[in-house]
Amino acid sequence: MFNSITQYINIKNIKKNKKLVLSLVIAILLLVIIGRNIVSKNSNGIETQEIVRKDLKSTISASGIIEGEQQATLHFQTFGMVSWVGVTKGEEVKKWQALAGLDMVQLNANLQIARSNLRAAEATLERIHDDVKDHDDDESYTQKEIRTAAEVAKDNAYDAVLSAQKALSNSTLIAPFSGVIVSISDNVTPGANIALTDTIIIADISRFKFVAQVDEVDYGKMVLGQKAEISLDAFSDDTFEGTVSYIGKAGVKTAGGGVTIPIEIQFDSNGSNMVVGLSGDVEFVVEKKENVLVVPKRYVSNKDGNSVVYVSENGRQKERVVITGLSTLSEVEIVEGLVQGQEVILPNNK
Repeated sequence: MFNSITQYINIKNIKKNKKLVLSLVIAILLLVIIGRNIVSKNSNGIETQEIVRKDLKSTISASGIIEGEQQATLHFQTFGMVSWVGVTKGEEVKKWQALAGLDMVQLNANLQIARSNLRAAEATLERIHDDVKDHDDDESYTQKEIRTAAEVAKDNAYDAVLSAQKALSNSTLIAPFSGVIVSISDNVTPGANIALTDTIIIADISRFKFVAQVDEVDYGKMVLGQKAEISLDAFSDDTFEGTVSYIGKAGVKTAGGGVTIPIEIQFDSNGSNMVVGLSGDVEFVVEKKENVLVVPKRYVSNKDGNSVVYVSENGRQKERVVITGLSTLSEVEIVEGLVQGQEVILPNNK
C-alpha cells in the first residue's frame, strides 16, 4: 500500500511540475553539450581545454514556416455580400474550381444603373454636339465648357460601366491551381459583407517549402543552392536537410523596425506528415570544414593584432601566437600553433 501511495504522489507531483521536469531535461542537455568540449581544471584550479579535431561549420539562423510549393491568397476585388461558399477548410480542390461567390443581384443592378447613366450621358452629349455643330469656327468659351463637361460625363459613365462589369466578372473566386484549402477568413460566410482583407488561402501540398525570414545583415551571405538544416517544432527529434531555392527581392518591415528578407528552402520531408503552417528554425551553412583543430572561442585572445592562446610550460602560463581559420559563435579553428591533444589555459582575465 505504501508503494502505491508513493507512486501516486510521484505521478501527481510530476503532473503539477511539468516546468520543473522540462528544466531538468534542459539542464541535462546543457551538461552533455558542455561535456563534449572536455573542459577540466588542473590542480591549481585553472580551467583548461584539450584541443580536439571535429567538423566545424559557420551558420546563420532564422525562423520561418512551412508553405505549399504553390500558395495563393485569394480575395474578392470588390465589396459586396457573400452569397455562397462552396468549400471548407482542408478540402481538396481542382484548378479553375469555383470557391465562393458574391450576391449577383446587387451587382447586376449596379451594372444596369451604370448602363442607364451611360445612355443618358450619351444622349446629353449628342444634344450638345447638335447645338454647336455649326460653330466649329466661332464656338464660344461657354459652349466649349458645356460641350467639354458633357464629354467628360459621358467618359465617366462609360468607365462606370466597365467597373460594374469587372465587379460582376470578379464576383466568383476561382482556384488558380489544384490544391488544398488551408484557410478561410471567418467573414467569408453567406450573408456577410466582404472586405478586401477577407481571404481564402489555397496551397499545393504535393511538395512543401520552408520560408524563412532572414535578417537584412545576413542577406548578403545567402546564395542559391546553399545548404540548410531545418528544425520543426512539430518534429523536435528530426532535422531536415534542404537547399536555398529562392532569395526574396523585397524586404519585409518588422514590428521592431528592422528588415527581413524571405528565403525559400526546398527540403526532403523524410516521409514526415507535413502540413502548411508548421513553424521552426533553419540554419544556413555559410562555410563548413571537416576534421579541423578546434578550441572554444573564449580561450583565444587578441593581442597586438595577433590571435594568442595560453599554454602551460614547466608549471608556468605561457603565451603562444596561433593562426585561426573558420570561426563560429562559440568555437574557432586553429590552423597553426597547436596540435591535437594539447591543452590550453583560460586566461585569468577572462
